[in-house]
Amino acid sequence: MTDSPLEQIDLLDTDYADILAHSSDASFELQLVRFGVDAAEARIKTNFLTLVRQKPETPEEWEALTAAWEAACGYTPNTQDFQQIIELLWKPALE
Repeated sequence: MTDSPLEQIDLLDTDYADILAHSSDASFELQLVRFGVDAAEARIKTNFLTLVRQKPETPEEWEALTAAWEAACGYTPNTQDFQQIIELLWKPALE
């Protein structure tokens, strides 16, 4: 008999269900847990990366990204940090 995926990543059914129901990217978050990242830290990192992949357009979206950045990276991003993200992820490639 093989172990279920829940047993392989040492999650309770309720923790697994929480990830599926509340994660912004459940597949990525589960991968982090499989690699040994603490479940709470995996949620923080997943939330941050999900928000970075989106282009914030409202002040509320920028505030959410800033809060996620602070939680994931441990510091408040400055204008240069945001400018680098904008150039890397959201500006079309120059040809």
